[in-house]
Amino acid sequence: MMDLQIIELAGEPDLLPVRAVEAIKKADIVILQSERAECAGELAKWNKNRITLDSLFEEAEDFDTLYAAGAQQIIREMKQEDRAVFCILGNAGTNGFVRELAQRRVKMEYISCGGATAAAIAAARSCFEIAEYSVFDARSLCEAVFDTSAALVIDGLDNTYCAENVKCVLSDYYAEETEGLLYAGGTARRVRLYDLDRDVSLGTGGVFVLPAVSLYQKERYGLYDLVRIMKVLRGENGCPWDREQTHESLRQYMLEEAYEAVDAIDADDICALYDELGDVFLQVVFHAEVARECGEFDIDDVATAVCKKMIHRHPHIFGNGKADTAQEVITNWEAIKRREKNNENFVSVLRDVPRSMGAMMRAYKLQKKAASIGFDWKDAEAALPKVEEELAEWKTELCSGENDAMEGEAGDLLFAVINVLRLKKTNPELCLNKTCEKFIARMESMERNAGRELAGMTLAELDELWERAKREKADKIGKNAENMG
Repeated sequence: MMDLQIIELAGEPDLLPVRAVEAIKKADIVILQSERAECAGELAKWNKNRITLDSLFEEAEDFDTLYAAGAQQIIREMKQEDRAVFCILGNAGTNGFVRELAQRRVKMEYISCGGATAAAIAAARSCFEIAEYSVFDARSLCEAVFDTSAALVIDGLDNTYCAENVKCVLSDYYAEETEGLLYAGGTARRVRLYDLDRDVSLGTGGVFVLPAVSLYQKERYGLYDLVRIMKVLRGENGCPWDREQTHESLRQYMLEEAYEAVDAIDADDICALYDELGDVFLQVVFHAEVARECGEFDIDDVATAVCKKMIHRHPHIFGNGKADTAQEVITNWEAIKRREKNNENFVSVLRDVPRSMGAMMRAYKLQKKAASIGFDWKDAEAALPKVEEELAEWKTELCSGENDAMEGEAGDLLFAVINVLRLKKTNPELCLNKTCEKFIARMESMERNAGRELAGMTLAELDELWERAKREKADKIGKNAENMG
């Protein structure tokens, strides 16, 4: 059994190269993807021994079933004949039958014909400036990752439903008024994206070509667009401020943007969250561009590092590891992390907790790591006496006038309070933030009730306003309770 020869049918018979015509004439069996192909009638003159897959289109429940059934039929025909030719519609690189045959290890020989896709690109070049382009199958567009900085070629548009789906996907990336070129039935014409599924004749299948979009005019951007923008800003004619930045000068912004993203999460503000995550993202790209210019690393190194880390630390997903519960995942994660960092002892694990982290969160993480080896209180109630002990010691040092000792005992007290909160499954950062918000709300009430600047009032007057704010809050809570009752 010889290799299966694959021929991309052109819109007209005379567009087929001599080699393709000869292969069809000499074949023992010619398998047509569809009888509706524009040049099907001429093929019948060249070779009488031919079959089509048209009946499968009517019988199959979905495309996966269709491609599998078609591949099975083609393989059966190949076993019976020495030389078989499969004439397909559209591009061999995105054809579902060809893909299925490849998965079944069928040996195939491709005869280049400059089919509909090539014809569409050639026609589009007379309308748009096309340098780079990418070809996608219309039925796989939802899963595709594409870059609108290059021209987009969509083949396999063979019905209105398919065209509608393509339009919906592309509308996220292009304005609806964007004009592309539709090649179908051997002719090409300009079509707005909005009209792709409206009064458009697709024949046995069309190819839609969209021109590249300028970096500054896109409807939707991706990761590498941000990388390109950063290169422009850092370039020779870029922004003076952006060009001056270093890893050290950008350090503060990384922290600020991360905190603002956390604020958006706390506020349950999804619109603010994606905006703030974009700012965090910008910091990552900014550092990567600075590093690329210095020959240190680039954005792909950053992506490679985190991808490898996630694969390595999830052996229960990407390897032979086992973890049936979230706690088992955490245990495995910490063990793998320790091996990666060559932590020879437990103290080295503790020293890996960043000093730049806020002291409260650092204490919280240190306590969690100590708890992981069993060094922990039984529960929050058992840890509470330690708070009282540290409070008494702090009071003593507070009165002694020895500042260093007082600060040390204050730290011990805070550490003990964080321990109790941790054992209560409560994040101390959240607790303190709630108190900060409460303080702001009471100051707001004080300012409203004062009717004048707080800065000019006596302490007694301020205390009275503070107590009034507390009473107002208590009254409000009481009324809400009554209403709920």
